[in-house]
Amino acid sequence: MFILSYAFGISCVNSSIIYYPKHFIDLYCIRMTSDESKDHSSCAAVQSSSDSEPLLDDPSAVSQRSRRQDCITVVILFSVNLLNYMDRFTIAGKIRSMAITFAGIPNMIRDYYGIDSKLLGLLQTSFVVSYMSLSPVFGYFGDRWKRKYLIVIGLILWSVVTLASSFVPPNVVLRCLVGVGEASYSTLAPTLLTDLFAEDARTQVLGFFYFAVPVGSGLGFVMGSCIAESLNNWAWALRITPALGLLCILALVFFHQDPPRGRADGASHLHTTSWWADIKTLFMNWCYLLVSFGFTGTCFVLGALSWFAVDFIQAAINARTNNPREADKYNVALFFGICTCFAGLLGVVLGSFLGRKLRVFTSVAEPYVCGGGLLLSAPFIYASLLSPYFNFYLCMFFVFVGQLLICLNWALVADMTMSIVIPTRRATANALQMVLSHSLGDAISPLIIGTIADAQAHSDSLEWHYLGMQRSLFLTVFVCIVAGFLLLLSSWYLVPAKERVHFIIDGKSTSFLQSLT
Repeated sequence: MFILSYAFGISCVNSSIIYYPKHFIDLYCIRMTSDESKDHSSCAAVQSSSDSEPLLDDPSAVSQRSRRQDCITVVILFSVNLLNYMDRFTIAGKIRSMAITFAGIPNMIRDYYGIDSKLLGLLQTSFVVSYMSLSPVFGYFGDRWKRKYLIVIGLILWSVVTLASSFVPPNVVLRCLVGVGEASYSTLAPTLLTDLFAEDARTQVLGFFYFAVPVGSGLGFVMGSCIAESLNNWAWALRITPALGLLCILALVFFHQDPPRGRADGASHLHTTSWWADIKTLFMNWCYLLVSFGFTGTCFVLGALSWFAVDFIQAAINARTNNPREADKYNVALFFGICTCFAGLLGVVLGSFLGRKLRVFTSVAEPYVCGGGLLLSAPFIYASLLSPYFNFYLCMFFVFVGQLLICLNWALVADMTMSIVIPTRRATANALQMVLSHSLGDAISPLIIGTIADAQAHSDSLEWHYLGMQRSLFLTVFVCIVAGFLLLLSSWYLVPAKERVHFIIDGKSTSFLQSLT
């Protein structure tokens, strides 16, 4: 899979989805030298720095090895992110591959654990809670230690525990431990990419990196369903990603080198501060808070839909015909996985493209794209909750468009977050954002939706199961609207926040400005 990802990355480079690292360097230098007001170190500071690893020495003498190293790093991190989301949604896919009972719970998983909708949501919640709980720990060490080794340790733990969870009965406990392993990678990888590239190049690289979110989620659904059905054993769905994870670990050990923090911004001279000072200053950064809470809404919606949308659509089809096996004819999990995959792909590409192109007209393009996408997605999500009872394929269309609009913000949120925080606090900022977005987002949304669904289902009939799921999922429409407004509101604070970062890197800031960045 790493070889395929590398080939895909190279093809993206050649097709201008991601330009070759040399293009990133040239683009960065041109932008820096053409705008003296933003000259916070100029290309000379980036090209030759005596106290850090240089971004380039002389443009005519940039080694092929250095350019290839940056490209390989991007592909490795993309591959691990792909596995991350494949594993995260494999359980969702394998659960839904089994036959649906009158209560809407898959026979095999229900018999194995004896769970209802609320506890079914708790299985995913247990993973996300541990995942976000350890993020601050890795964020703290990620701003101070070698990030490469922290990621490797996390990946080893993730691979071992994922494999063990397919053999050991207490699956919920092991899913918690899987979250511990994944916290290391998801917290630190975006900061590595941010230190390698700047400006538009950074947006493009982050866009490529976040391809893995929809692709991995879709592959997880499809793989979980297909493996469980073909082998009639859901446990085998958890035994594929650990083997692929081993390849990624080896690639990180032998082919990746950590860049100095802030290298792409010419900020390698900055020093870390105390963890308490980092947290305090982040909570005083209004733009950071608005972006984080807006992204929390995205996580809430996607967490709820990825966990219960397939079950809901199947329940609607079964209720329409009053046949508990009617949904088997439609292969809902496969269709949903394909829609998720392609909607996410197009959403990430389109969001990154719009963010870069609209910067020509406005300096706050990112909040407009992110917030506008969420607001526009709300009516499509609402329509997708009304349509499966009448037409399955129309529902899939609404699901596709709704998810495409939601996924516009994946790369842009990361880009905004990295640009409004100084380099020595970015791992901590990313970790804190994970805590907020997961603790109030996809960590609780499956549990909330499952609890409401159980409360609304007044009997075990197919009709009431469908109505209970539908009424509970209406909450996601409201969350989309609130999150969209929060991201739009962040446009008021984005430019001042970026300027404060440049002032600090230039050494022109006061302690007051530092306290706000």
